[in-house]
Amino acid sequence: MRENNHGLTMSTLVKLRDDATPLPAAGVPISPWVDLEGTGESMQSKAETDVLVGLDGLKQMADMFLSGQDARDPLAAPLYADLSGLPPIYVVVGGDETLLDDSTRLVTNAAHAGVAVRLDSYPEMQHVFPMAAGNMPEADDAVQRMTAFVRDAMGLD
Repeated sequence: MRENNHGLTMSTLVKLRDDATPLPAAGVPISPWVDLEGTGESMQSKAETDVLVGLDGLKQMADMFLSGQDARDPLAAPLYADLSGLPPIYVVVGGDETLLDDSTRLVTNAAHAGVAVRLDSYPEMQHVFPMAAGNMPEADDAVQRMTAFVRDAMGLD
């Protein structure tokens, strides 16, 4: 099964661990899409506020990506992966995203698997908002926090 590009950070960490390949010091998924079935409550509750990502579009992408394969394959949908043994993970997500519950459920699963994990949900922010760094204070703050997280995980602070 190919990895889901929107969950690529998590899929890559799981695959590296499974292949006994050295893991990076940390993972920083931004607005991850880790549930290809779209079962999170935020798919409905944030549908009016998310101007970028909707359930219908996600289902179409999932169907094309999966090509009839299992929507719960852990490499395609890391929400269903065993996350034990992964490095620290810092998830950044917009509070107005339909994918918000993907992030919160991923963080819960990681914590239950013993992974050091942190979640920052930015109110009123959209999908992958940190890409607006240099133009939006929330994006600048998120990038600074991601940088600090990785530096700490690498022992650089």
